[in-house]
Amino acid sequence: MGCLWAILDEAHITILAVHPAYRRQGFAQVLLHRLLVIARQRGLAWATLEVRVSNSAAIALYQRFGFQVAGRRCRYYPDTQEDALILWRGQLQSSEFQHLLQDWQFPLEQRLQALGWKLLRSPNSPCPSLDLRPPLCE
Repeated sequence: MGCLWAILDEAHITILAVHPAYRRQGFAQVLLHRLLVIARQRGLAWATLEVRVSNSAAIALYQRFGFQVAGRRCRYYPDTQEDALILWRGQLQSSEFQHLLQDWQFPLEQRLQALGWKLLRSPNSPCPSLDLRPPLCE
């Protein structure tokens, strides 16, 4: 599941979550890619999010997509009092970023297809969506 808020010219990614049974298959990468595509299509210039400092897998994912540490929120998570890193990704409207989005799309989709997932697009939707169907048992 992924969600973003459009605030002025900023995409604030509020949720990026994958069920534990489906992790390590590329879903988070596809979700993040789609959120960034949506942000670009809406004319947003920046993307930001908070991530637990202990979540090294998520931090590595965000850094692969060009996010950089912009700050830290002390004791941000009430359940553990853990700090959050604030990550930013700029220049979403640049032609360079558009090329990166295009370059990332095919390998992401190929990875899911190699695992047996089928990607279905909704052609009539005003924003890009992705419907993933699990592999069928044979």
